[in-house]
Amino acid sequence: MLWFKRIVCGIVALLLVLLSIKLLQNQIQLWQAFGLCVFVGGITLAHIAIFQQLPKYDFWITLIAIGLAVALYFTNSKSVSSKVSVSPSENIKENTLKTQKVVTVVKKKPKKKKYKSTGFNPSDYPKISGSATIIHANVFYIGGRYVRLYGVDAPDNDQICSDANGSSYNCGQAAVSWLRGWIDTNSIDCYLLKINPNGQDLATCVWGDYDIGAALVGTGWAIANTKESDIYRPYEAKAKGESSGLWQGTFYAPEDWRDIKRRQNDFTIRRSSFSKGSSFFDFGSWFK
Repeated sequence: MLWFKRIVCGIVALLLVLLSIKLLQNQIQLWQAFGLCVFVGGITLAHIAIFQQLPKYDFWITLIAIGLAVALYFTNSKSVSSKVSVSPSENIKENTLKTQKVVTVVKKKPKKKKYKSTGFNPSDYPKISGSATIIHANVFYIGGRYVRLYGVDAPDNDQICSDANGSSYNCGQAAVSWLRGWIDTNSIDCYLLKINPNGQDLATCVWGDYDIGAALVGTGWAIANTKESDIYRPYEAKAKGESSGLWQGTFYAPEDWRDIKRRQNDFTIRRSSFSKGSSFFDFGSWFK
């Protein structure tokens, strides 16, 4: 009876492996992914039939790597064969078309525009106007869209900083309170520099003649995001020299604060151990 069970498992494992090879040869990635799962399942079942126990993690990792290598092999082999099947006349025609396209692009190449020293003119971009809901000091909800100020990084609402006396305070809420008290319910204009359909748009926002980003950085309730632009560096230097806003004490850069929060939320999943004969996955007892 034991050998009969092993033979049945072996046959099923062989059928799964053959089916997985067919699926891995498919050019559709969804079928390739399904074929990789079938391949892992087939080899795992074969391992169970031979050793009467589940394989260890390193076995599965090696198995998945082999499956990926097989899928890449079939994909590359088909792409190479399709390239080889192209006739010389078609290659000449394709190269001729490419040459014509290059010539066309060169002829229609526009002249370089002269930009202002700021690097861009906000009025050249789409504008939304209205009263803004302040999410964070540098993130607004306006006109049905979430926008983030270009070149500015401000503390999140839960960030804690230290003041001049070394006492802790919620600097994220303090930045929002300052901005809300300054703008109040007045209408502002935001010029959308980069539109993100699934997230926050990148924008420069103004209230009348005042650049809101410059005001935030200049009063010390935000810092210049130099990864995007150096335009607000002078305002940051002014706030730091006057020890205003965040610079009255010590604080983490907002980006570092978010990184600390992400690392605190990381956790490790420990592998549970089962006593022999007491688990559903004790395949040794199944073969007895």
